[in-house]
Amino acid sequence: MTENSPASRARAAARNCEAAGLAAEADILYRLAETIENQDRASAAASFARVLMACGRVDQARPFALDGNDPVLTARLLLEGYDFAEARRLLDEARQRDPFDPRVASARGRLAFLERKFGEAVWDLLEAALLRPDGLPDATDRRFLRAARALAPGEIPAWKDAVSVARDRLEQEARRRYPGVDWPDRSAELLRALIRRGSSASEGVLERARRLAELPALQGMDELALFSAAAAGELRRLANGSSLYRTGDRAGELSVVIQGAVVLSRTTAVGEQPLGEAQPGDVVGEEALLPSPRVSDARARGAVTLLGFAPDFFSPEPDHAVWLRYLRTRLARRLSGLNGLFRQFWPEGEAKRRPTIDPNPNAQASSTRDSMSLEEKSRSLTTVGLSESDRFLFAAFAEERLYPAGAVIFREGDAGDAISVIARGRVRISRQISGGEEAFAILSAGEIFGEMALLDPGAGRSADAVAHEDATVLELSRQRFEALESADPEGCGELSLLLCRLAARRAVETAERLASWRVLAGPG
Repeated sequence: MTENSPASRARAAARNCEAAGLAAEADILYRLAETIENQDRASAAASFARVLMACGRVDQARPFALDGNDPVLTARLLLEGYDFAEARRLLDEARQRDPFDPRVASARGRLAFLERKFGEAVWDLLEAALLRPDGLPDATDRRFLRAARALAPGEIPAWKDAVSVARDRLEQEARRRYPGVDWPDRSAELLRALIRRGSSASEGVLERARRLAELPALQGMDELALFSAAAAGELRRLANGSSLYRTGDRAGELSVVIQGAVVLSRTTAVGEQPLGEAQPGDVVGEEALLPSPRVSDARARGAVTLLGFAPDFFSPEPDHAVWLRYLRTRLARRLSGLNGLFRQFWPEGEAKRRPTIDPNPNAQASSTRDSMSLEEKSRSLTTVGLSESDRFLFAAFAEERLYPAGAVIFREGDAGDAISVIARGRVRISRQISGGEEAFAILSAGEIFGEMALLDPGAGRSADAVAHEDATVLELSRQRFEALESADPEGCGELSLLLCRLAARRAVETAERLASWRVLAGPG
């Protein structure tokens, strides 16, 4: 406690009263100082609990939330344990004490949604918006509002009437508590914001969510995640043979195929090169994650329905973690299919007959514990695209390996069990073909390779990786990554997004190489 804090000043005043013989006044001031200290401790505990909960560390946050005496935080913890009754009791009591706290109104609305009381959810969420400084719902409350209206259209009137009800409830409460004070009416701004997002679009949210839930690839996905995608996506329909995009177009969105199939191909000087086909549940348009111009033509085969998303929908935010994992699996499927198309350029079985030739058969990798400090490892990941906290997380769990020049890190066809980042030196990625070795890339410090081990664990290595010169490599095993993601899926959001971008980049590069090989192979 600092000497100039309110509690310290109250104690100093109490001592002055004692010196002057004012015992009763001194007692009041001592109790005031104790109250202030308790409030400060509770406020700090509540703030710390919010930080821990934002990082997904709910169990650690629990004692601090209880010490903080914050009913909203405590209710959130109760919801984690599905104790809706106790959460309702706490929030109802909090509203009786302070009916003008937007956090309480928002928490009550979300609880009512989980209780499937959709009408109550809408009133509380609209109240929360009117109580906020900007008079608008936050992004999460907006999704709950749309989902509630889509699930129970018969219970909820038009937005104009719903906003009027929420405003009247607050106005009546204000008049009861503070007669003679006019309630500030900001309902017009809220109504405009709700309508501007497109009331007609929200009417189709339920149908879109239903269509998504019917896709086999999305079976078992959380209902709220489905509604989040249904509300954010743009529905598109294509007639048979019509174009979704063409090679060279600007990439503005990714699309999930709901119905039909999308054929991907590239026209070259010697003919058309197939680049795969997207079936229901698949994602097309991965170039938008980079961003990069389209590397293929995309045409509808049959009547096609898609749901298009802006790239920022697939963000590392906690409520989008499930969609990042889904995108990762679909991009791995896409990349695996593109790698499979390379087989058309070699005679059947030739790749299996040509073993990788070790440039330096005597070179062997070694593990070390002392070569790089944790800080040095983290700094080597600066260009990878992770936040500082994620870099330290990767560095702490990755194993350091030293490869002398010419050492084989892995061979094409090997089982993939780790993703690697080059800390020092260079690594050559290549493939053995009929004419010898084809080098795809020579990677330098800060670059990633071997990501398919995490993207598609069942697939073998798609190329050779050889130390082009003495190299230090940080390897994060699939087992450790899966343990991290299972324990803290939201905390791994940035790494998951990075993997998605890597898969998208590899898919674009592979599509370009396929087109080049098609030209080299000639007509036919």
